[in-house]
Amino acid sequence: MIRIKKHESRIKVLIFVLSMIHNSIFMIQPVYAQVNIGDKFGFGDITSFGDATSKLIAPAFSLSTAAVVIYFLLGAFKYLSAGDSKEEVEKGRQMITHAIIGFILLMSAFLILQFLLSSLFETTGLKII
Repeated sequence: MIRIKKHESRIKVLIFVLSMIHNSIFMIQPVYAQVNIGDKFGFGDITSFGDATSKLIAPAFSLSTAAVVIYFLLGAFKYLSAGDSKEEVEKGRQMITHAIIGFILLMSAFLILQFLLSSLFETTGLKII
């Protein structure tokens, strides 16, 4: 009798979970509504999420480019001022290598945002440069 009740409760839980999964997959349909966030919130000339992100991309690239250049210059200064210290020369070389890798990653992100995303999402106003 006790074993049957344990199995019955497990079966009830399983049926409940399966019915919830069924309802979430087949019964709920998405509702699409056009929302102009400029009308609802005080963002000024920003009317959509895409507009906001496209206005933030250019300053983000400017800041990251400045950071890569500064890191490269610090690495070059450390490399040139190392003298005979092999550890300092290696640290400077690693900083320069990391700055070059960061620059390559930055350019890759730029190309992805400029060309791939604009063609996938059919955005025409995305201009990073």
